[in-house]
Amino acid sequence: MSNKHQYTVEILYHFNCGCCGHWWSYAVTPFTQPVEIGLSDTKVHCMHCGHTLTAEIKEGFWLEKNAK
Repeated sequence: MSNKHQYTVEILYHFNCGCCGHWWSYAVTPFTQPVEIGLSDTKVHCMHCGHTLTAEIKEGFWLEKNAK
């Protein structure tokens, strides 16, 4: 036993298909710090309908851009 709690870090991507509208999630364990996330210009396959499209982050997601 240890006298400390231990944790791991996980990035969870939530996708909505541009064709069928269904959603799914994809988890990634980052291996570098700081973590660079972003899927611009990356093709992502929809497991529901089979379409492969470029991914883009949802408008208004980046909270630091909206900080007051």
